Amino acid sequence: MDILGIGLPEIFFIVLLALILLGPKDMVKAGRTIGRALRAFVTSPTWQVMRNTGREIQQLPVKLMREAGLEELQAEVQQVKGNVETAARQSLEEVETARRQILAAPFPSKPAAPVQGQTLPPSSPPTSES
Repeated sequence: MDILGIGLPEIFFIVLLALILLGPKDMVKAGRTIGRALRAFVTSPTWQVMRNTGREIQQLPVKLMREAGLEELQAEVQQVKGNVETAARQSLEEVETARRQILAAPFPSKPAAPVQGQTLPPSSPPTSES
C-alpha cells in the first residue's frame, strides 16, 4: 500500500515521530488541522481543474482516434476479417465435401487398362509351396 509514494512502515514511523514530538493532545489538534487543510484543498477549484485535466488526458487517445477516423478503419478491418474467415470456412467445407465424395466412391475391382504408351509394372512370379 503506497500513499504518495510512502509505504506503510514509513507512515507508522511518521506517526510515531509526531506522537513523540507533539504529544497526544497536540497530535489530535494537528490531525484536525491537516484534515481541514486537505478538505479545503480537495474542494478547491484548483483541485477540480486538476481532476478535469486528468480526465481529459485519459480521454485524449480516444478523442484522437475519433478525429483521425481510426474507428472507421478499425470497423472496416473487422469487416474484411469476417469476410476472409467466411471465405476460408466455405473453402474448407468444399474441400471436406470433395474428400467425403472421394472416400465414398467405390474402388475399382480390377486394375484399369494401361494407357497407350504406358507399361504395367512387372508382376511377381507365383510362388509355390511344396
